[in-house]
Amino acid sequence: MRLALVINRSAGTFRRLPLESTVEAIAAVFRRHGHDVTVTVCGKRDLSAALAQWARRDDIDAIITGGGDGTFLTAILAGLGNDKPVGLLPLGTLNLLARDLGLPTDPLAAAQALAFSRVAEIDLAEVNGLPFAIWASLGMHPRVVRRRDKLQAEGLSKWRAFALAALRAFRRYPLMQVDITINGDTITMITPIVVISNNAWAETPLPLPPSRASLDRGELMVHVAKTTSRWGLLWLALNALLGRWRVNRLLQIFSAEQVVVTGRKSRMMLSLDGEVTVLRAPLVFRTHPKSLRVLVPDETPCA
Repeated sequence: MRLALVINRSAGTFRRLPLESTVEAIAAVFRRHGHDVTVTVCGKRDLSAALAQWARRDDIDAIITGGGDGTFLTAILAGLGNDKPVGLLPLGTLNLLARDLGLPTDPLAAAQALAFSRVAEIDLAEVNGLPFAIWASLGMHPRVVRRRDKLQAEGLSKWRAFALAALRAFRRYPLMQVDITINGDTITMITPIVVISNNAWAETPLPLPPSRASLDRGELMVHVAKTTSRWGLLWLALNALLGRWRVNRLLQIFSAEQVVVTGRKSRMMLSLDGEVTVLRAPLVFRTHPKSLRVLVPDETPCA
């Protein structure tokens, strides 16, 4: 295939691996298997424009983005995954979507898998017209992510910044009152966090992050923390880390094709695949079954 390989030089992998030699080795894997590869390396600020430019090209069969979950979300926003399939080379920190797609987290092994990939159609979710591939969150989590990004910009490592941001949020412990409408029924809850995932997560124990068993069931899973206490949230987080996050006493879960969330404020902060934004309420979440064309290795769970 004629491939465009667009690498985010700000991706977490390049904190431990050299940029130039790693990118050269990745491109060499594709070329060794007969693909015609053009490489673009750019920073986070230029990533969207570079991806949009490749999306308009007629001489390219597919675009592969090198980065994390936020990089892939940028690719979707740039128009990839519709006419041209999009691939993800895991170069981020958690690489949640790459794991869901059945890709190895080692960059060269992932390149090898993508060199023999096929096109699959997976679900895409959206809220008020903005897409997300994995999950959206409201409440404490987007506050933590926003603070983490600020601390990272000041020079802290991602994990240290996340720990400090989480500690600050836990100390302040903001609660929110939300109205959640599913299938015509509305519930009102006071909660520290709401998470809406694009298809259901499997219960996976440490050390791996949670993954989704299927990417094409066409359902949104709404997770609402029922606890309002700090210790209750800590217990819920501990069970999540151990792979036992479905604690019925502390977590309420709904399945739907459309979800409407409103709060006590006209504008609500949320995180979409780790990228923080603010949207005007009500927040209308929808699923678009099999609307995203992605490159996956053979025998992947999303098939």
